[in-house]
Amino acid sequence: MTRHGLILIGALVLGGCVTAAPPPPAQPTGVAELRVTINTTPDYVRQTIIARAAARGTAGTSPNARTIVLEREIPETTAALAAVCGPHQPGRRVRVVLTTDRAGPRTVVTERRFLLDRGGARCAVLLTPEDVAAGNRSLAELKAQAETQVAGR
Repeated sequence: MTRHGLILIGALVLGGCVTAAPPPPAQPTGVAELRVTINTTPDYVRQTIIARAAARGTAGTSPNARTIVLEREIPETTAALAAVCGPHQPGRRVRVVLTTDRAGPRTVVTERRFLLDRGGARCAVLLTPEDVAAGNRSLAELKAQAETQVAGR
């Protein structure tokens, strides 16, 4: 076999190894909050948020009249989150803060997410494209549910 043939075979073997590597983790987009406008009052939107959370086994708290906070412990931290917020720590929680603001007859809902560690450290989560898509789907479901239930009243 010629020297060029061995180089070509070596390149193909190495090329196969490179393409078999797992894809890099999704990178944050820089998006730190999501928004949706819902055609009903803030009170009704907050009631719907609490009902949806309860149906999923999550308790929500209201630190003030505009805000609902949902928290749950997370078993592991993704590579993208670890790059921004540090490696996983036992007891780490994700906090979702939903703010409801009146905009005439509508409500603007803003969602922000944070990681909380036991020592009190708080890290704002920059969302990956997948997080943005999932968050927007969830907010669209909230919008549909709140608007449909109001229309049925």
